[in-house]
Amino acid sequence: MRSGGDVKSFFRQQKAHAAGTVKPTGRVSKKAAQPRHHHNPAAQAATPDLAGDDATRHVKEGQERMAREFDMDMRYGPCLGLNRAQRWRRAAALGLAPPPAVIAVCSDDQPCLWEGRV
Repeated sequence: MRSGGDVKSFFRQQKAHAAGTVKPTGRVSKKAAQPRHHHNPAAQAATPDLAGDDATRHVKEGQERMAREFDMDMRYGPCLGLNRAQRWRRAAALGLAPPPAVIAVCSDDQPCLWEGRV
């Protein structure tokens, strides 16, 4: 071990800028931070319009999230042994006011989130 006894003397390292290069400041210029977009009309015409597919996927994800939140909410009773539609009907019959959008989303054969996991 070296005679200094401190960490800096033991782990002696050379900085990359010590070889005569310019010391980096750690900042990024505004020009480098901005994305560069090149306008190419031919490339835009070649790509199909996927906005409709993205919108459909976004709606389906929102519906699935809403159905999962219904499964996780214990105010509407236990969900084991029932599918989502049966649980919604049972909660409505008991006067628990389940969200009406869930019954529109789920089909009669759609199991709850916990089916087969517990």
